[in-house]
Amino acid sequence: MPASNNKVSRLCACCVHTPAQRRRLVCLPLGSALLLVLLTVALPQFAAAEIPLDNRETFVLSGTVVNSVTGEPVSRALVRASGQVSRTAFSDSEGHFQMDGMSAGQVMLTAQKPGFSDQGGGYSPLVISVGPNTGAVTLRLQPLSAIVGRVSDAAGQPIEHIAVRLTCRSLRDGRKVWEPRGMTESDEDGRFRFPNLMPATYFLSVGPAPSEGQILPAGEKPTTGFPLLYYPSGPDLASAAPIQLGAGQQFQADFSLTPGPVYHVSGSITGQLPEHGVGLATFTSSGDEIMLPVKLNSDLGTFSLDTVPAGSYILKAVSQGEGQPMRAEQKITVAANLDNVHLTLAPTTGIPVVVHMQSRASSEAGVPAGGGRSGGWRNPDHPPIHVSLLPTQPNASESYSSFQQKSPGNVAMMLQNVEPGTYTVKLLPQSPWYVQSASYGQTNPLYDNITVGPGQSYPLEISLRDDSASLTVSIRGLDNASQQRGDVVLVPQPASKQAPYVLRGTTNSSTEMGLAPGDYLVYAFDEIDSLEYTNADALAAYASSAAHVTLSANQQSQVSVDLIQVGKGE
Repeated sequence: MPASNNKVSRLCACCVHTPAQRRRLVCLPLGSALLLVLLTVALPQFAAAEIPLDNRETFVLSGTVVNSVTGEPVSRALVRASGQVSRTAFSDSEGHFQMDGMSAGQVMLTAQKPGFSDQGGGYSPLVISVGPNTGAVTLRLQPLSAIVGRVSDAAGQPIEHIAVRLTCRSLRDGRKVWEPRGMTESDEDGRFRFPNLMPATYFLSVGPAPSEGQILPAGEKPTTGFPLLYYPSGPDLASAAPIQLGAGQQFQADFSLTPGPVYHVSGSITGQLPEHGVGLATFTSSGDEIMLPVKLNSDLGTFSLDTVPAGSYILKAVSQGEGQPMRAEQKITVAANLDNVHLTLAPTTGIPVVVHMQSRASSEAGVPAGGGRSGGWRNPDHPPIHVSLLPTQPNASESYSSFQQKSPGNVAMMLQNVEPGTYTVKLLPQSPWYVQSASYGQTNPLYDNITVGPGQSYPLEISLRDDSASLTVSIRGLDNASQQRGDVVLVPQPASKQAPYVLRGTTNSSTEMGLAPGDYLVYAFDEIDSLEYTNADALAAYASSAAHVTLSANQQSQVSVDLIQVGKGE
């Protein structure tokens, strides 16, 4: 046999290639290739023997889901464990649940069921450690509440298809806020319902509505209608009775309405740009929008409102200008037909935010503090602070700072489209920066609310420094066995309009950085969701349990404070 044939016979059968292909391949003798295949199959089995997943120790996690108000078990609640291994289970008729095959380690437990909430009161989520000593856990769900009622006339007959509005006064970040919570209509029996409500303070109003269920001959307009009424019988929000809902409570709120005369209001709107539409809305003096039939003629710039009950109102017109919204506002009092009401559109109010930055770094380098526009900050066009305006009046919109391109290379920080009203200025600098001072015209927004007039505003000027202090807070009185957590509140002294610093979910100690030098009262609460901690009067009951600290520039300090049970202040 030729030598070339002998070479081919020593190669494995799969390696018969052209001469060019053979130069690019490294082939093994048949015995070596077979050994490699056997090793490849055996290695995964060998590795599996090194980490016997089936033999790892696992544990059982069990517990009960209960109603936080009554303590009764909650059945068919979905319980979810999130961690290295995720599990889900449903509670049985006794509220009991069980999860098998849980690996050791921390998991987060949550529970949910329609008609309940896991928010509020610190009930959920619950973080636990799974292991041989893990006992049964208890998950608490808070029952949701509802407001129901009936709308009728003086004779007790139901009024259908009339608008019912719900406003909530609740706590957000320790501050009372007003929030609209929806609108519904009464049904054919005059009944209405607002379900799935969290514990809070609510206000109800009813009427007027565009039709109010009246059936009239074609072309005929109604001569009577129902004015807006706040529960139980007030003409405005100031005279309304608050509805304080507890967890799981159902409140019955009935209205008895007496019809009154209605009138016609007409007028004109000027200032809109060609080919830009305009909208018109009617609000009560309390800021609630009411549904009245309106006719607009954009070509002529005229409007008319029918079936307007007697009372005081605010007309608001809006349109879109060249890249900027246009608005107009006019207060009216209706006691008869009212004509020739005039609204003039103008660009919405914008408030420039001017930030002066005094950097410790520039001072140490021989540059006077505040001598540069941005000090040691690397992005002068985007200063390290967020600004927002919180309205003090109900049903008003918040405003947030943004960056507007004025021209190439010129970026300005602005509060845009600010409606007339009174606001609390909220300043959130980025650590290590803190607010040293602020001004809005003649007003110091650190201690007083600002007032924005129609088309009138001042620059909001803010001075920042970066020689801030830090404070480590340790909480005494936590139950470490149950992994109890506390919420730390640092209140600058004297108290100001600025929100306190908050450290949530502290298990042992936490550190807050970016603190302005000065005096502080330090509180530690078991929970702060139900506490108006931005209000110094609300904290006065707990002052004896607070710690007082004084911080200087660049200081790193520590303090220990006792845990306070909310509602048990001295």
